[in-house]
Amino acid sequence: MFPASFRLIPFRAFLPAGIVFILFSFVSLGLLATAPLSFDLSTFAPLLVPLVALIFIVMLSMACAVFTVYQEPLFARFQGLRRIMVLGTLTLEAVLVSVLCHTHIHQNLFCALASANLVVMALLLGNFLVSGLNRPSELIPVCIVMSIADLISVVNGPSKQMIEGIEAFYRHGRLGAVPWSDFLLVKIAVPGVDHMLPVFGVTDVVVLAFLVAAAHKFRLNDNLLGRGLGDMPGWPCLARWFPAAAGGLAFALLAAHGFDMFLPALPVIACFFLGYTVPRYPKMRLLGRTEWTVVSVSLAILCGWAIWV
Repeated sequence: MFPASFRLIPFRAFLPAGIVFILFSFVSLGLLATAPLSFDLSTFAPLLVPLVALIFIVMLSMACAVFTVYQEPLFARFQGLRRIMVLGTLTLEAVLVSVLCHTHIHQNLFCALASANLVVMALLLGNFLVSGLNRPSELIPVCIVMSIADLISVVNGPSKQMIEGIEAFYRHGRLGAVPWSDFLLVKIAVPGVDHMLPVFGVTDVVVLAFLVAAAHKFRLNDNLLGRGLGDMPGWPCLARWFPAAAGGLAFALLAAHGFDMFLPALPVIACFFLGYTVPRYPKMRLLGRTEWTVVSVSLAILCGWAIWV
């Protein structure tokens, strides 16, 4: 039996997360439905993939805003709501992954649901991590540390092995056992393609949600198109919402597609966010002794690793 506080949580408390899940699921399934159409889209394939990915980034930006503005206050209001949603999304993801591993029936349906659920999980985690921040200047060492860690991992670490395994799997027509790392990728559907394509790592979405929520918490306007989330009068204004972190993710995506190579997105996301907020807000530049120590040690590690490699 759930505690009494759990039973008092109304259905509307799950509505923002539910909208995000349904939106991403339906969009993916709708695009997958175009695969059997008679017209040939292969000519436009080089343009369709980045175009759909950019649209997906816009959707992610709006989802981050919805979670930050509408879902987070509900977590504060209803005790136990976050735990229920975390357990629910983890359970659903485990079920969907198990189905994808053990059956070949309705693969696209389960893959679309798993990818949408992965987005919700990433938003939950990204927003939760903001609770550990006390000052906006702490974002600088956080961004530097995660960028260095991601760069080292991609060049000569666990991420490199994951990328190689995933590339080999898709290069050979998705034959054989699915690498476990494939389930950590957020996938998109492209018109005319009969399966979903991996584009983002789940950590990219976590960091995007984290930076959007952090900017909102510290009253930083990170919107490249106008007002910040705290100054928008209502959800219709999200049509003019595109955060700096999303701009970094879009730039990394286009650069990777243009150069036909994998690029770690986290350093680019961090650079865009810091490059947009640090010059505009003096409070971002008020680093204390702890922040300076973390930054110095991180840069020393990066220099040492670069020399060693």
